[in-house]
Amino acid sequence: MPKVGIVISNYNGWQDTLVCLDSLQKQTFTDFEVILIDDASPNDSVAQLQNKLPPNTVFLPQERNVGFAAANNIGMRRALDDGCDFALLLNNDTSVRPDFLEKLLAETPAGAVSCPKMLFMDPPDEIWFAGGELDPKTGKVKHLGGHKKDGPEFAEKKQVSFITFCCVLLPRAVIEKVGYLDETLFMYCEDVDYCIRLAQAGVPMWFLPDAVIHHKAGGSAGGMLSVYYITRNTLYLTCKGKSAAYAKLKTILPLLTGAARYTLTKLAPFPAGGGKKSDVKETSPWIYPSSWSSTAPTRASCGGRWRRCCGRAAVILNWSWRMTAPMRTSSR
Repeated sequence: MPKVGIVISNYNGWQDTLVCLDSLQKQTFTDFEVILIDDASPNDSVAQLQNKLPPNTVFLPQERNVGFAAANNIGMRRALDDGCDFALLLNNDTSVRPDFLEKLLAETPAGAVSCPKMLFMDPPDEIWFAGGELDPKTGKVKHLGGHKKDGPEFAEKKQVSFITFCCVLLPRAVIEKVGYLDETLFMYCEDVDYCIRLAQAGVPMWFLPDAVIHHKAGGSAGGMLSVYYITRNTLYLTCKGKSAAYAKLKTILPLLTGAARYTLTKLAPFPAGGGKKSDVKETSPWIYPSSWSSTAPTRASCGGRWRRCCGRAAVILNWSWRMTAPMRTSSR
C-alpha cells in the first residue's frame, strides 16, 4: 500500500487549516501523514494550531516567510525523507470528501501526475477547476469549467496540459525526475512553471473527477501584492531560459497586461483624498519603489476613482520593470 505525504502551507489562515485537517481525518484511505508548514504567520496561527493537530501531523513552523513555493518544497522533501511514495500538495483553504484520496490513488496512471475535481465551497455545486490548458510558449493558462454548474460534462477523466497546485498528486519518481518548485517565483505561477517542466519531461497529467474537493478560494495575498507577483512571475517565466534579446522583446506585453489587470479590477484603490504612500507600503517593503515621486504627476493630475487606478497601474509597471531588470539584461 502506498504512503502519502500531504503537504499544506499555512499563512495567517489557521481557521481554514483546521477545517482542512478535520476533513482529512475522515478519509477512507488512512496510510498518510500530514506535513503542515506555517510560513512565519504574523498572527497567532502557530499558537492556535500546535495544540489542535491530529496525531498524524508533522508541524514545521518557519522562522521567516519563505513563500509558497519554498514552503511546499520543505514539505515535499520531508515527505520523501519519511519514505512516502507520493506527495500531495493541498491548499489550506480546502475541504476534501472522505473518498477523495482513495479514488485519486486508485485512478492515477503509473508515472503520472493527477488532480481531483475542485468545486467551490459556496456554492458547492459550482466548478472551480476541472482540468486546465497551458500554452508553454506564452505561459497562458485556461481553467476549464470555471463557475459552471457541476454535471455530466465534468464527469469524465481526461489528460490535461495544466493542473493547478491547489491540489496535485506527485509520485516520488516524478519529483526525483523533474525536481522541486522554482523558489524564485515565491508565490503564484509555480504550477505553470512545473507543468511546463512536466511536459518537457514527458510526464502525463490527468484530471480525475471521481475524486472531489471543495475550495474556499479568495487568496491570502490579494491587492497590489497579488498583481505584483503575477506580473513579475509572468515576466520571469517569459524570460526563463531565453536570451537577453528575446527577453527584451517579450516583456512589454506582460507588463502592460499587469497594469491593465490592476486598472480594470481596481485592486487596492486609493481613498477619496488621493491616498498616501503608507496605503501601499505595508504590502511588502522590499518591493516598494524608490521612485514614488516619479509617478506623482500621474497621480496628481488624475481625478476620480478610475483615473486613480490608472495612476496605481503606473506604479505596478514601475515595480515590475525595476525588479525584473536582470531578466532582460542577462543572457541565459
